[in-house]
Amino acid sequence: MALNKQKITGLIVGFAIGTVVVVKLILTNSPGVVMDSLVARTQGPASAKVNIVEFIDFECPACARGAIELKEYLARYPQDLRVQIKYFPLMQMHRHALQVASYSECVSRQGKFWTFFDSLMLQQGQWSQLVSAQGVFDQMAQQAGVNMAKLKSCLSSDDVSSTIMSEKALGQSLGVRSTPTYFINKKMVVGSKSLADELTHDFPSVSQ
Repeated sequence: MALNKQKITGLIVGFAIGTVVVVKLILTNSPGVVMDSLVARTQGPASAKVNIVEFIDFECPACARGAIELKEYLARYPQDLRVQIKYFPLMQMHRHALQVASYSECVSRQGKFWTFFDSLMLQQGQWSQLVSAQGVFDQMAQQAGVNMAKLKSCLSSDDVSSTIMSEKALGQSLGVRSTPTYFINKKMVVGSKSLADELTHDFPSVSQ
C-alpha cells in the first residue's frame, strides 16, 4: 500500500510539473502575451564568459554598425556571449528616438524583440530619414509576428515611456553620455569601433 501511495504521489508530482512546463510553453509562444521585456531583450546564457549591456538609441548610425558586429559574434559564440539591450533615446538629436524605443518595448513584451531589432538596424538608413516612420514600424512589428491590437494598446500606456526613461536614467547614473555605450563585463566601452576592438581581444578567431 505504501509503495502504491508513493507511485501515486510521484505520478501526481510529475503531472503537475509537466502541466507547468506545457503552460509556460503555450504562454511563451502565444501571440500578445506580456512577458518580461528585459528578458526578451537579452540573448545568450547567464553563464557566458563575456557579458555585454548596451545602452542604445535605435536611430544612432554607430548603434546599427555595432548591432551588425554583435550579431556576428552571437552567431559564432552562442554559449560564450550574452547581450542585453537597454534604452537610451537621444530625443534632442533624433526625431524618432522615443517612438522607436516605445515600439521596441511593446514588441519586447510580446517576445519578438530580436526579429524587430534586426529589421530596425538593417533599415535604419531608410526610416530615419522619414518625417513619420510609424507606418514602417507597424510593418516591421507585423512581420515580426506581434499581435497588432495589443501592440497599439501597449503604445498608449504610460508605463512604456516610464520604463524607457528609467533605463536612460540608469545609464546616466553609470556615466553614459552617448550611444552606443557598452558595459563589457562591467567595463565601459563607448562607440562601435571600440566595441570591435574589445571583442577582437576577447574572441580573436573572429578577426582571422
